[in-house]
Amino acid sequence: MPLEVWDLVIDGATLYEADRGVGFGAVLGRAVEQLIDGIAVSESWPGFPEACREIERVVLVGGAAGTVVWRGRVPATVARDAELCAERGGRAILARAGVRGLVVDLGQSRLKVSGVERRVLGRDLGRIPISARPVDGRGREALVEFVADALREAVAEECPEALVLALPCEIGDDGAVGTCSYPWDAGSPIVQEILLRAGLARLPGWLLNDAELAAIGVAEDEPGDGVTLVLTLGFGVGAALVRDAG
Repeated sequence: MPLEVWDLVIDGATLYEADRGVGFGAVLGRAVEQLIDGIAVSESWPGFPEACREIERVVLVGGAAGTVVWRGRVPATVARDAELCAERGGRAILARAGVRGLVVDLGQSRLKVSGVERRVLGRDLGRIPISARPVDGRGREALVEFVADALREAVAEECPEALVLALPCEIGDDGAVGTCSYPWDAGSPIVQEILLRAGLARLPGWLLNDAELAAIGVAEDEPGDGVTLVLTLGFGVGAALVRDAG
């Protein structure tokens, strides 16, 4: 269950505004405590699910997970190979479906494409800048080409049967995307455009929030009883709940 926690208000500011210094672990700890106590306040969410009150452990994933000094009444650990949790989640989905495929994780700072090989490509902020509104058409075009080029290169070598694609934004039940730091608008057909440009429009696949995919990887690799909160720490802060992972 993905959670939108990036604009959860702690100490009068949102998590995405919080200083990422040594005190950030304490800020995250208070955020989790407020979720459990049912008093968490978000700028965009009217309320968090009741399952948040059952959180028994926290697992930190992402490129910045190892830098956090955790402080909070709920125990927290850093996932094994914390940057690869989404990849493991994608591989688990493909394995259960019995197909060979690619796991594509579009983070807000890097693109990771994993098949037989793993390709990691950094975001060029000069070409694909942090999005403002209205969206810069040139940045949007550069994004489409950036991801499509990486997919074409991978497909040429691996001939996938399916695709798992994770995006750093809210994903609606109908597949509609929310906004993030990338240059697209809410509800934009950005996924369709990327796949069409890459020649993969007919390839079956799964579309997930990146924290949700990382949580699947945690559930596969580090199962536990009860409810686990997975926090993804990188360019921003993402979250997902895993219930009864064991």
